[in-house]
Amino acid sequence: MDNKINATVFLTVAETGSFRKAADELGYTQAGISYIIAAMEEASGCSLFLREHGGVRLTPEGELLLPQIQQLQAWERRFTQTVNEIHGLEKGTLRVQIFDSVSVHWIPDILREFCRDYPGIKIELVTEENSRRAEEMVLNGEADCGFFLTGKVEGLDTIPLMEEHLMAVVAPDHPLANRKHFPVSELGKHPYISMQYEDVSPVGQAFREENITPDIAFTMDNDYAAMAMVSNGLGFCIFPELLLKNVPYDIKCLKFDKPKKRTISIGTRSMETASKACRKFIEYTCRIIQS
Repeated sequence: MDNKINATVFLTVAETGSFRKAADELGYTQAGISYIIAAMEEASGCSLFLREHGGVRLTPEGELLLPQIQQLQAWERRFTQTVNEIHGLEKGTLRVQIFDSVSVHWIPDILREFCRDYPGIKIELVTEENSRRAEEMVLNGEADCGFFLTGKVEGLDTIPLMEEHLMAVVAPDHPLANRKHFPVSELGKHPYISMQYEDVSPVGQAFREENITPDIAFTMDNDYAAMAMVSNGLGFCIFPELLLKNVPYDIKCLKFDKPKKRTISIGTRSMETASKACRKFIEYTCRIIQS
């Protein structure tokens, strides 16, 4: 069965929910994707995807095989990278999990230096705003390394990069805009614009620590769109310092009277077994961000 498994095709179809979208992303024809999946189903003796109007989804059997195929893809990447290193070839693929503030403010500088010194290494950046899902991606091998919103992740080797304040973001005419600090006691008293996945982030943790339920006016999935809504007086947000650098909106950013912070770290499953490219990327990241 091994020579009939195409982990990348399987995982791309599972992620996109569409043979057509997977074909577009991977540079195949839709018929080619369908043939590969059919060959995998024949080799495994079970149906992997339910064909439905408008797309496909994993069958229960496909769901059971998903973690193993994720591991297979990760093993294939590590195998290829190790072979390249044995032959002294500075080439290969490194898959890095990121989130918005890192992608905007850190990744350009890191990639500029890393790609200058290792032009043969192809970097695949995977954005994931759900912090728990981001950790899972590195734990199960979907990504070689990643950035996390905590200093330590169980099962991973992590290196803290930065501790930053969480800031209340308000419109210039907000009742608290002229305060030196945003009172934590006021968190539940004003319309609040929440962000998707906030419940598993340091922001959600801050509300839980204070036993406060926010007065949610809107829930957004785009940081900058949320800032635009704040600037128009539709509510306040909470964002980390890093994300608030050079924003193009008329807003005020206030620290809390009881400081709320988060730690950003970078990590991989094991620094000992990580590929040379992965270790080098982490090394470059630490040097650039901590300098």
